Amino acid sequence: MDMMPIVNLFNEWHSASTSKKIKSVIEANCKAGKYRATAAPYGYVKGDDEKHLPAIDEPAASVVRRIFEMRSQGISPRHIADKLNEEKIPIPSDYYYAKLGKPNPRRTNHLWCTERITAICKNPTYLGHLAQMRTTTVSYKNHKTVKKDQSEWVIVYNTHEPIISQEIWDKVRKIEKSVSQGKKTKKGETMPLSGLMFCADCGEKMRLCTNNTTNGSKKKPRKYIRHNYQCGAYNRFGKFYCTSHYIKMKDINALVLADIRLMAALVLEDEEFARKQFLSKKEQINSKQSAEEQKRLHDGQYRLSELEKLIPAIYEDKVLGKIPEDVCVNLLEKYQAEQKSLSEEVWQLESKLNAVKQGENDVDEFIKRLKKYTDVQELTREMCLELIEYITIDEYAKDRPREIHIYYKLLEKPLPHKKFLEVDKVDESKKTA
Repeated sequence: MDMMPIVNLFNEWHSASTSKKIKSVIEANCKAGKYRATAAPYGYVKGDDEKHLPAIDEPAASVVRRIFEMRSQGISPRHIADKLNEEKIPIPSDYYYAKLGKPNPRRTNHLWCTERITAICKNPTYLGHLAQMRTTTVSYKNHKTVKKDQSEWVIVYNTHEPIISQEIWDKVRKIEKSVSQGKKTKKGETMPLSGLMFCADCGEKMRLCTNNTTNGSKKKPRKYIRHNYQCGAYNRFGKFYCTSHYIKMKDINALVLADIRLMAALVLEDEEFARKQFLSKKEQINSKQSAEEQKRLHDGQYRLSELEKLIPAIYEDKVLGKIPEDVCVNLLEKYQAEQKSLSEEVWQLESKLNAVKQGENDVDEFIKRLKKYTDVQELTREMCLELIEYITIDEYAKDRPREIHIYYKLLEKPLPHKKFLEVDKVDESKKTA
């Protein structure tokens, strides 16, 4: 009994040491590209090769592709889950045990839910990458599972055949970062511009409203649904907070579609001219200014390299007695001041030219997206989410034209905050209708 504290101490040290060694082995296997999970994600099966890499299971993989396709079109995870439940597609655990010829032993309602759809859309395994060690335990004593930050994951790229493309993956990521969440109608549809429009006076989102209207004779009345948008604050608090900013859905849809088709036609007619127009929209400097600043940058860098040689040379001349001390001090002060000023100018020129280059890349990407909608006849949710950042709707007044500003992705800055109205309305980078 006297030795028990020492024995317990050694036992605890042994447990901690063993846990550390096991974790090191697991991490080494993960970095070597060995798949160590018990089962592959939905859409894959564990391979028979040495590393047990995931192999595509086509029936389930087709469902995964549909999920990503629907999500990339702006359909919400809830709506995707409803669609799969309507079609009676088995959930991943039901599908897994059905293949084994066993009933599902897990406690589940056998229905797709938002969490399952979201987990699939965020799993990089479908891109052909192994992302492992995404969870850990509190300690070797407490086995509670906790999620790790993405920076701590062990990712090995291009290990197996992907189910989806990088393009679809990127579209889904952009959808999730979009300011638009969208509101579904009673039929489960999300309108093209839902969640993308804001009141130009209070900064609140425009809310989709539905009115049931009756038309025709009393004997044969015809009922139809009319959709419109109103300021969300007005809809909740009334005229004491804001005005309605009422606009018919068909009118704003037609306006946005016409603007997109106009830009697409401009690209088809003269792509280089359109590119210059879009670059000016981003308030970038023209090509002549870029050439001049490129020359200034080259000259500045060359002069800095000369100063780096001149300053040590002055010290050597002073030590050797070739120049007086006062001349040496004056030259050093002059060269050091020039070096400091020139370094700042070179840094600013480099930053500016890098911004120009990034702006050109953004414009090229926008033109690439726009080309997909050259023959489009109606506004779609996917089109809006891919091209439009957000839209501001001004209040209608009889004595002045109504302003509707369309901010396009990659051409304008993203929404900084909810009360964006402090920005000047007469900004040339805005689109006025």
